[in-house]
Amino acid sequence: MTSPIQSAIAQVGIAKQSAKGSVAASPTFGHGVTGGAVMTVEIQQELSDLTSSKRMSSGVDRTGVMPGINFTGRCHSKSVGEYLYGAMGAVNTTGSATYVHVFTLADDLPYLTAFGKLGSNIYSVADCKIDSLSLKWEGAKPVELDVSGMGTVVGYPGAFNVVNDDTMASYFTGASGTFKLDVDSSTPVTASITAGEIKIGNSIEAIMLSGAISPNDVFPGRQEVEVTFDVVAANLDDWRTLLTGSSGGTSASATTVFGSFEMVFTNGSDSLKIESAKCAFVCDFPEANPSGGPVTLSFAGMVVQTAAGASLVCTLTNTHASY
Repeated sequence: MTSPIQSAIAQVGIAKQSAKGSVAASPTFGHGVTGGAVMTVEIQQELSDLTSSKRMSSGVDRTGVMPGINFTGRCHSKSVGEYLYGAMGAVNTTGSATYVHVFTLADDLPYLTAFGKLGSNIYSVADCKIDSLSLKWEGAKPVELDVSGMGTVVGYPGAFNVVNDDTMASYFTGASGTFKLDVDSSTPVTASITAGEIKIGNSIEAIMLSGAISPNDVFPGRQEVEVTFDVVAANLDDWRTLLTGSSGGTSASATTVFGSFEMVFTNGSDSLKIESAKCAFVCDFPEANPSGGPVTLSFAGMVVQTAAGASLVCTLTNTHASY
């Protein structure tokens, strides 16, 4: 028997392409994962819908091969910028030595080349766009980065040579965070947050042309930003505000209540701030618990466009010059 592949030897990489079809030769950023696959390939095939001399189908039709990525990793202060750019579409960078990168939502997304290494096996996915990017944390634990994306063509690079290797680098954690939230204004205030998740979805769709089983292109649909924040409650004023429109309201409001949030994480001199000035929250009434303990309210929100300015802004400060 030959030696098995070691599943603990696994890395992913990402690089921005200059254009569709201009596949990157090597990853600009690389790092390890905490779960998921370093590369995904969904082979779509089904039994032939055709009569024959038996009750069993006479064949199987292959209709598509869909390459992509779907993994969970740490939120490293350099490589997270490439994922934010890929998921949001626009970045403006200022500074020197210490750089400030401001990511905002755009109508289209950049093409990326995704790389995966499992043992000595190396793969790539060309023309990849990020379908979903999620940053989530619980207590003081590390901020997790969930990334899924779709591309067009699987490649087989000869090497995995990373320009900026984050594999051994430190990362953002919940312990380094400062958290603000307000359910009914555009000015968030300090909140007793215990966990949270911020998810950017791009509704990526494959464009399939006749004559090929792999996508010709991948294209974004509606952009949706969903958040969830768990807050230790000193009172139920926020729940009442969402229901009635004010902390002293007595009847259900027919008008949506909009709030805001600002989450900041630090890693040494690096920082990541994620904020929105217009987010519609909902919250269930908390359950009682015979075992006791503090009441926690879970606020689920949807970010929408503001009249002026960006609806979601991610500001990353680090020593990396550009994305």
